[in-house]
Amino acid sequence: MNGKTLDLRSFKIPLGKLALQESFRTRQGDSLSYRFYPAWSEDLIVLYHGVGSDSRYMCVLASLLASSGMGMVVTPDFRCHGVSRALTDSISSSQLEIDLEELLIHIKMQKAVSRVTLAGHSLGGGFALRVAVSDLRNQFAKFVALAPYLPPSFEAFQEGYGGWIVPDEDGFHVQMPEIFRTGQEKLHYSSQYLQAVTPPEDVIERLRRLKPPVKVFTGALDEVVNASRHLELFNSIGVAVEIVEKRNHLTLVSNPDSFIAHF
Repeated sequence: MNGKTLDLRSFKIPLGKLALQESFRTRQGDSLSYRFYPAWSEDLIVLYHGVGSDSRYMCVLASLLASSGMGMVVTPDFRCHGVSRALTDSISSSQLEIDLEELLIHIKMQKAVSRVTLAGHSLGGGFALRVAVSDLRNQFAKFVALAPYLPPSFEAFQEGYGGWIVPDEDGFHVQMPEIFRTGQEKLHYSSQYLQAVTPPEDVIERLRRLKPPVKVFTGALDEVVNASRHLELFNSIGVAVEIVEKRNHLTLVSNPDSFIAHF
Protein backbone atom coordinates (compact mmCIF):
# COMPACT_ATOMS: atom_id res chain seq x y z
CA MET A 1 0.00 0.00 0.00
CA ASN A 2 1.13 3.57 -0.63
CA GLY A 3 -0.53 4.91 2.50
CA LYS A 4 -3.75 6.10 0.82
CA THR A 5 -6.79 4.33 2.24
CA LEU A 6 -10.41 5.24 1.60
CA ASP A 7 -11.88 6.29 4.97
CA LEU A 8 -15.68 6.38 5.37
CA ARG A 9 -15.73 7.59 8.97
CA SER A 10 -16.29 11.26 8.16
CA PHE A 11 -18.64 10.68 5.22
CA LYS A 12 -22.27 11.58 5.93
CA ILE A 13 -25.39 11.67 3.76
CA PRO A 14 -27.42 14.81 4.64
CA LEU A 15 -30.98 13.49 4.66
CA GLY A 16 -32.36 16.99 4.15
CA LYS A 17 -30.87 17.03 0.65
CA LEU A 18 -31.88 13.47 -0.27
CA ALA A 19 -34.71 13.12 -2.82
CA LEU A 20 -37.21 10.31 -2.44
CA GLN A 21 -36.50 7.04 -4.21
CA GLU A 22 -38.84 6.43 -7.15
CA SER A 23 -39.08 3.46 -9.49
CA PHE A 24 -40.23 2.55 -12.98
CA ARG A 25 -40.72 -0.63 -14.96
CA THR A 26 -38.70 -1.20 -18.11
CA ARG A 27 -40.06 -2.77 -21.27
CA GLN A 28 -38.09 -5.89 -20.27
CA GLY A 29 -40.27 -6.07 -17.16
CA ASP A 30 -37.63 -5.09 -14.56
CA SER A 31 -38.13 -2.45 -11.85
CA LEU A 32 -35.31 0.10 -11.60
CA SER A 33 -35.05 3.02 -9.20
CA TYR A 34 -33.83 6.62 -9.23
CA ARG A 35 -34.06 9.93 -7.35
CA PHE A 36 -35.19 13.16 -8.99
CA TYR A 37 -34.04 16.70 -8.12
CA PRO A 38 -36.25 19.34 -9.83
CA ALA A 39 -35.06 22.65 -11.28
CA TRP A 40 -36.50 25.51 -13.36
CA SER A 41 -34.78 24.20 -16.46
CA GLU A 42 -35.39 21.92 -19.42
CA ASP A 43 -31.81 20.66 -19.21
CA LEU A 44 -31.44 17.24 -17.62
CA ILE A 45 -28.35 15.85 -15.88
CA VAL A 46 -28.22 12.07 -15.44
CA LEU A 47 -25.77 11.38 -12.61
CA TYR A 48 -24.63 7.81 -11.86
CA HIS A 49 -23.13 6.51 -8.60
CA GLY A 50 -20.11 4.29 -7.96
CA VAL A 51 -19.55 0.86 -6.42
CA GLY A 52 -20.99 -0.50 -3.21
CA SER A 53 -23.71 2.04 -2.54
CA ASP A 54 -26.56 3.44 -4.63
CA SER A 55 -27.72 6.92 -5.67
CA ARG A 56 -28.15 8.17 -2.10
CA TYR A 57 -24.59 9.35 -1.66
CA MET A 58 -24.83 11.57 -4.76
CA CYS A 59 -27.44 13.81 -3.10
CA VAL A 60 -25.18 16.77 -2.23
CA LEU A 61 -23.87 17.14 -5.76
CA ALA A 62 -27.30 16.46 -7.31
CA SER A 63 -29.13 18.98 -5.12
CA LEU A 64 -26.45 21.63 -5.73
CA LEU A 65 -26.62 21.18 -9.51
CA ALA A 66 -30.42 21.48 -9.41
CA SER A 67 -30.56 24.44 -7.01
CA SER A 68 -27.96 26.33 -9.04
CA GLY A 69 -30.23 26.06 -12.08
CA MET A 70 -27.83 23.96 -14.12
CA GLY A 71 -30.59 21.45 -14.80
CA MET A 72 -32.98 18.91 -13.42
CA VAL A 73 -30.99 16.02 -12.01
CA VAL A 74 -31.85 12.35 -11.95
CA THR A 75 -29.60 9.97 -10.00
CA PRO A 76 -30.35 6.43 -11.22
CA ASP A 77 -29.57 3.30 -9.26
CA PHE A 78 -27.63 1.01 -11.54
CA ARG A 79 -29.25 -2.37 -12.13
CA CYS A 80 -28.60 -4.63 -9.09
CA HIS A 81 -28.71 -1.58 -6.80
CA GLY A 82 -31.68 0.16 -5.18
CA VAL A 83 -34.97 -1.67 -5.76
CA SER A 84 -33.32 -4.08 -8.22
CA ARG A 85 -30.69 -5.44 -5.80
CA ALA A 86 -32.02 -8.98 -6.20
CA LEU A 87 -31.53 -9.07 -9.97
CA THR A 88 -28.65 -11.14 -11.34
CA ASP A 89 -25.53 -9.25 -12.36
CA SER A 90 -24.80 -11.81 -15.06
CA ILE A 91 -25.87 -9.42 -17.80
CA SER A 92 -25.11 -8.71 -21.44
CA SER A 93 -22.49 -6.12 -22.32
CA SER A 94 -25.24 -3.74 -23.54
CA GLN A 95 -27.71 -4.14 -20.64
CA LEU A 96 -26.77 -0.99 -18.70
CA GLU A 97 -26.97 1.11 -21.86
CA ILE A 98 -30.44 -0.34 -22.49
CA ASP A 99 -31.39 0.60 -18.93
CA LEU A 100 -30.16 4.16 -19.56
CA GLU A 101 -32.33 4.43 -22.66
CA GLU A 102 -35.31 3.14 -20.69
CA LEU A 103 -34.70 5.76 -17.99
CA LEU A 104 -34.56 8.56 -20.56
CA ILE A 105 -37.85 7.43 -22.08
CA HIS A 106 -39.45 7.36 -18.62
CA ILE A 107 -38.22 10.85 -17.65
CA LYS A 108 -39.10 12.42 -21.01
CA MET A 109 -42.66 11.12 -20.70
CA GLN A 110 -43.00 13.23 -17.55
CA LYS A 111 -40.78 16.27 -18.09
CA ALA A 112 -39.93 18.65 -20.93
CA VAL A 113 -36.28 17.92 -21.70
CA SER A 114 -34.15 19.88 -24.16
CA ARG A 115 -30.54 18.82 -23.54
CA VAL A 116 -29.14 15.90 -21.56
CA THR A 117 -25.78 15.67 -19.80
CA LEU A 118 -24.54 12.23 -18.76
CA ALA A 119 -22.32 12.26 -15.68
CA GLY A 120 -21.10 9.79 -13.11
CA HIS A 121 -18.72 9.20 -10.23
CA SER A 122 -16.15 6.40 -10.00
CA LEU A 123 -17.75 3.36 -11.67
CA GLY A 124 -20.50 5.72 -12.87
CA GLY A 125 -17.84 8.02 -14.32
CA GLY A 126 -16.41 5.10 -16.23
CA PHE A 127 -19.89 4.32 -17.54
CA ALA A 128 -20.28 7.94 -18.72
CA LEU A 129 -17.06 7.54 -20.73
CA ARG A 130 -18.28 4.20 -22.06
CA VAL A 131 -21.45 5.85 -23.39
CA ALA A 132 -19.44 8.82 -24.74
CA VAL A 133 -17.77 6.51 -27.27
CA SER A 134 -20.84 4.34 -27.98
CA ASP A 135 -23.68 4.62 -30.47
CA LEU A 136 -25.73 6.35 -27.73
CA ARG A 137 -23.43 9.36 -27.54
CA ASN A 138 -25.51 11.56 -29.85
CA GLN A 139 -28.37 11.56 -27.33
CA PHE A 140 -26.24 13.68 -24.96
CA ALA A 141 -25.02 17.27 -25.10
CA LYS A 142 -21.95 16.49 -22.98
CA PHE A 143 -20.35 14.01 -20.60
CA VAL A 144 -18.81 14.57 -17.16
CA ALA A 145 -16.67 11.88 -15.51
CA LEU A 146 -15.81 12.29 -11.82
CA ALA A 147 -12.85 10.17 -10.69
CA PRO A 148 -13.76 7.70 -13.44
CA TYR A 149 -13.08 3.97 -13.24
CA LEU A 150 -10.88 2.97 -16.19
CA PRO A 151 -9.83 -0.49 -17.38
CA PRO A 152 -7.13 -1.93 -15.06
CA SER A 153 -4.72 -2.10 -18.01
CA PHE A 154 -4.55 1.73 -17.93
CA GLU A 155 -2.71 1.56 -14.57
CA ALA A 156 -4.84 4.48 -13.35
CA PHE A 157 -5.55 3.12 -9.85
CA GLN A 158 -3.73 3.74 -6.61
CA GLU A 159 -1.85 0.75 -5.26
CA GLY A 160 -4.35 -1.57 -3.56
CA TYR A 161 -7.31 0.50 -4.82
CA GLY A 162 -7.24 2.47 -1.57
CA GLY A 163 -8.25 -0.70 0.25
CA TRP A 164 -11.71 -0.27 -1.28
CA ILE A 165 -11.91 -3.10 -3.84
CA VAL A 166 -10.22 -6.48 -4.14
CA PRO A 167 -10.11 -8.17 -7.56
CA ASP A 168 -10.94 -11.87 -7.72
CA GLU A 169 -11.29 -14.50 -10.45
CA ASP A 170 -14.80 -13.27 -11.33
CA GLY A 171 -14.75 -9.48 -10.91
CA PHE A 172 -14.10 -7.80 -7.58
CA HIS A 173 -15.29 -7.49 -3.98
CA VAL A 174 -16.01 -4.20 -2.21
CA GLN A 175 -14.31 -4.00 1.18
CA MET A 176 -16.94 -1.98 3.01
CA PRO A 177 -16.44 -2.20 6.79
CA GLU A 178 -19.28 -3.97 8.61
CA ILE A 179 -20.04 -0.90 10.70
CA PHE A 180 -21.06 1.09 7.61
CA ARG A 181 -23.30 -1.58 6.07
CA THR A 182 -27.08 -1.28 6.05
CA GLY A 183 -27.91 -4.44 4.10
CA GLN A 184 -28.58 -2.45 0.92
CA GLU A 185 -25.05 -2.53 -0.46
CA LYS A 186 -23.73 -4.44 -3.45
CA LEU A 187 -20.47 -5.98 -2.35
CA HIS A 188 -19.51 -8.10 -5.36
CA TYR A 189 -19.39 -7.21 -9.06
CA SER A 190 -19.10 -10.01 -11.59
CA SER A 191 -16.77 -9.83 -14.57
CA GLN A 192 -19.85 -9.69 -16.83
CA TYR A 193 -21.20 -6.69 -14.92
CA LEU A 194 -17.86 -4.91 -15.07
CA GLN A 195 -17.66 -5.52 -18.81
CA ALA A 196 -21.05 -3.81 -19.19
CA VAL A 197 -20.13 -0.72 -17.16
CA THR A 198 -16.42 -0.15 -17.85
CA PRO A 199 -15.09 1.87 -20.81
CA PRO A 200 -13.63 -0.26 -23.61
CA GLU A 201 -9.88 -0.87 -23.77
CA ASP A 202 -9.63 1.52 -26.73
CA VAL A 203 -11.60 4.33 -25.03
CA ILE A 204 -8.71 6.81 -25.27
CA GLU A 205 -8.34 6.24 -29.00
CA ARG A 206 -12.12 6.49 -29.50
CA LEU A 207 -12.26 9.74 -27.49
CA ARG A 208 -9.46 11.09 -29.66
CA ARG A 209 -11.20 10.10 -32.89
CA LEU A 210 -14.86 10.85 -32.03
CA LYS A 211 -14.20 14.01 -29.97
CA PRO A 212 -17.34 13.90 -27.80
CA PRO A 213 -17.64 16.87 -25.39
CA VAL A 214 -16.11 15.38 -22.22
CA LYS A 215 -14.89 16.85 -18.93
CA VAL A 216 -13.02 14.90 -16.25
CA PHE A 217 -12.68 15.89 -12.59
CA THR A 218 -10.48 13.97 -10.14
CA GLY A 219 -9.55 14.87 -6.58
CA ALA A 220 -5.88 15.58 -5.94
CA LEU A 221 -6.08 13.43 -2.78
CA ASP A 222 -8.02 10.55 -4.35
CA GLU A 223 -7.24 7.26 -2.60
CA VAL A 224 -8.70 4.96 -5.27
CA VAL A 225 -7.75 6.42 -8.66
CA ASN A 226 -4.48 8.08 -9.63
CA ALA A 227 -5.03 11.77 -10.36
CA SER A 228 -1.68 12.28 -12.10
CA ARG A 229 -2.34 9.31 -14.39
CA HIS A 230 -5.75 10.74 -15.30
CA LEU A 231 -4.07 14.04 -16.15
CA GLU A 232 -1.55 12.23 -18.36
CA LEU A 233 -4.11 10.09 -20.18
CA PHE A 234 -6.72 12.75 -20.88
CA ASN A 235 -4.35 15.63 -21.61
CA SER A 236 -2.73 13.47 -24.26
CA ILE A 237 -5.93 13.56 -26.33
CA GLY A 238 -7.09 17.08 -25.52
CA VAL A 239 -9.89 16.10 -23.12
CA ALA A 240 -10.46 18.73 -20.43
CA VAL A 241 -9.38 17.37 -17.05
CA GLU A 242 -9.34 19.25 -13.75
CA ILE A 243 -7.50 18.02 -10.67
CA VAL A 244 -9.51 19.37 -7.73
CA GLU A 245 -7.32 20.39 -4.82
CA LYS A 246 -8.09 19.19 -1.28
CA ARG A 247 -10.62 16.61 -2.50
CA ASN A 248 -10.44 12.82 -2.24
CA HIS A 249 -12.56 10.10 -3.80
CA LEU A 250 -15.70 10.87 -1.80
CA THR A 251 -15.33 14.56 -0.95
CA LEU A 252 -15.21 15.22 -4.69
CA VAL A 253 -18.98 14.61 -4.67
CA SER A 254 -19.85 15.43 -1.05
CA ASN A 255 -18.13 18.84 -1.17
CA PRO A 256 -18.28 19.94 -4.82
CA ASP A 257 -18.53 23.72 -4.33
CA SER A 258 -15.03 24.46 -5.63
CA PHE A 259 -15.62 23.06 -9.13
CA ILE A 260 -19.40 23.16 -9.63
CA ALA A 261 -19.19 26.25 -11.86
CA HIS A 262 -17.05 24.26 -14.33
CA PHE A 263 -19.35 21.22 -14.44
